[in-house]
Amino acid sequence: MAWQDRLKEAAYTSPNGTRTIFQYENVGKSITKKTSGFEFPDADGTFVQDLGHSGRRYPLRLFFSGNDYDLEADAFEETLIESGIGKLEHPLYGTVDVVPFGAITRRDDLKTGANQAIIEVTFWETIGLIYPSSQQDPGTAVLSAVLDYNVAAAEAFEDGTDLDSAVERVTFRNDYLAVFDRTRSTLQSIADAQEDVRQQFNAIADSINTGIDVLISDPLTLGFQTTLLIQSPARVFQNITARLDAYGALAASIITGDNAVAQPGNDSRNSNSFHGSDLYAMTYVTGSAVSVVNNEFLTKTEALVAAEVVLAQFEAVAVWREGNFESLEEIDTGEAYQKLQEAVALTAGFLVEISFSLKQERSVVLDRARTIIDLAAELYGTIDTDLDFLINSNDLSGSEILELPKGREIVYYV
Repeated sequence: MAWQDRLKEAAYTSPNGTRTIFQYENVGKSITKKTSGFEFPDADGTFVQDLGHSGRRYPLRLFFSGNDYDLEADAFEETLIESGIGKLEHPLYGTVDVVPFGAITRRDDLKTGANQAIIEVTFWETIGLIYPSSQQDPGTAVLSAVLDYNVAAAEAFEDGTDLDSAVERVTFRNDYLAVFDRTRSTLQSIADAQEDVRQQFNAIADSINTGIDVLISDPLTLGFQTTLLIQSPARVFQNITARLDAYGALAASIITGDNAVAQPGNDSRNSNSFHGSDLYAMTYVTGSAVSVVNNEFLTKTEALVAAEVVLAQFEAVAVWREGNFESLEEIDTGEAYQKLQEAVALTAGFLVEISFSLKQERSVVLDRARTIIDLAAELYGTIDTDLDFLINSNDLSGSEILELPKGREIVYYV
């Protein structure tokens, strides 16, 4: 049997059960290995962490032609933007559960293509929702998990530090305040954007700064206040990108900095420094989690990108922690890590769940010069509420706001 004989009919069945047969051209698929490479001082070679692989992705260029090609293409577009999991019957790679992902583009060749529509879409293989669910509101569940983490993290910080001697206390004080100052400086501008958050953030920061000598003798309180300090700016209800970038940058400054890998010493000073940095690094991840709960996402793409950011930040911190515990020859009891893992999983689940009800990205290439006003009216049916959104989501320049040129690709959401 030749390969041509193994080709099957190509079709997509939407979440609502509508099955559409389509024509296609050359096909392909891709898959990503979830691997990370790590270099360690005084060790030859590279440690490669293998966490499996992603789902397969199937980019397709589909064709509709004939007397009713436009109606068939319109109907197919509607199936692609349905919420939920569909089924792709791939002509070469078998039948898989998929979700249309990212931009969906369409071109109508009225003259050169003898009246045909070309639709380009990428189907991502999915295993469905694997994150924990809760009977309570998903956002509330995230915040509850973060509070559980705060308690566990403070207890782990108390158990992990040894501050009995004066030398250990002085060294730890200097190391802690260096991270504290960097954190306060980075998050201050975010906290300042909302008055109640600014007041809370400054009150906690001042309490730690002025009472650090006393708090070192009470690491449980110091640990808990540190978690509240870091998470406070995450409640600012604006500019989700700035918040995620800030927490990501702070985490990166620890896990890739000059002292990213702790070295064992003759006393507890290196271990104390690591446990202080560990408290900050893990709590930065919860800052990102609280940020996404305190945000109103408008599009499916925004929500899914935020989920990827939080998961990637958590994974990077987890790998860094594992390397440091191994270097220090210590054992992580895991209570704080487990609470953090649960909070992150609930956050990802929350974002994936809301993404199904959000607008999905589509794009169109302009066949003639247009004004932003008439294009907004055509795409969204109104200019009152969506004009600024169209401008911002396409990052239009001043000249483009006056007139959009022919051939400009415009992203919009439905």
